[in-house]
Amino acid sequence: MITVGYLVITAICFVALFYAFKLWRQHNNATTLLIFIPLLFLWLDNFAIATGKWIGEGALLTGMTYLRFYWHWQMLPLLMIVAGALARRAGFAWAQPKWVMALFCIVAVFFMIEDVPYIWQVQFQPACYGDTLRFAINVPADQICLGMTPLDKQASPAPLPAISVNVVLMVIGFMMWAKHKFPWLAVCCVFMFACAASGAIPGFYWGQILGNVGEPIFYSGLIAAGFRFAGLPKSGASATV
Repeated sequence: MITVGYLVITAICFVALFYAFKLWRQHNNATTLLIFIPLLFLWLDNFAIATGKWIGEGALLTGMTYLRFYWHWQMLPLLMIVAGALARRAGFAWAQPKWVMALFCIVAVFFMIEDVPYIWQVQFQPACYGDTLRFAINVPADQICLGMTPLDKQASPAPLPAISVNVVLMVIGFMMWAKHKFPWLAVCCVFMFACAASGAIPGFYWGQILGNVGEPIFYSGLIAAGFRFAGLPKSGASATV
């Protein structure tokens, strides 16, 4: 049951990737490229979990785990740059000065650099959720695999980058809703926030998979905003952002 759910989410991620690629081809600029790149391996986040029980605890699952974690840690902060770029395209006066865009870029780079050390520090360990098997950094008590003794709690990246990106895009989304009658970015960000929050509820069985459902929906709102605003001109800004 849970495996089927992750396979469905994998398929949704591929649909989002297709439209992100279509967006980039339609509006070939840095903004649309930075929407497309983080989506390249979002499907792997779900595919690795869905197929883990068949692959087993070997080198293949380990490799997919490192790739999906590291890609997430390094690519998600790029959306902070996208947030600033879309705000400029949407015509918000506060976003037009170049120093404002520079701040978005600085925050993104800071989040990327901050998470670099963790890829060499963490030890992945098996986690069993429903009929799935995956590698995780810290295993919840209700997902400890039969016969496994989990490692002591490890330090891992704080969710600050993910929360910051979501909140900033949510605020910009509500501003787009108010000014341009475009609700989709705000709605998808709220959905993502609710899904992520459900995953943090102790003992809530469906929280783990709901957190993954929220991601392609979140990106769908971002892609929709790209189609709506990425091709618009902007004042006081380079044509490539």
